[in-house]
Amino acid sequence: KENLCLYGFPNEEWKVDLPAEEIPPELPEPSLGINFARPGMRKTDWLSLVAAHSDSWLCGVAFYYGGEFGFNKSDRYFMF
Repeated sequence: KENLCLYGFPNEEWKVDLPAEEIPPELPEPSLGINFARPGMRKTDWLSLVAAHSDSWLCGVAFYYGGEFGFNKSDRYFMF
């Protein structure tokens, strides 16, 4: 399949699936295509790539909610 995305859920489960049709505009887009580089990569390198995409998306969501709910500087630092 093309353009697979990694989704994290509040119950700490993860799912690899096609991108959602609509994402709330206030949330960052998940990284598309985590499976594009997979055929030519070692498994550990590919898992590192997926982890980097996941971490960057989770940081984007965390900073969005930090701004949305008016967290102060120490709260944002703690969350980060």
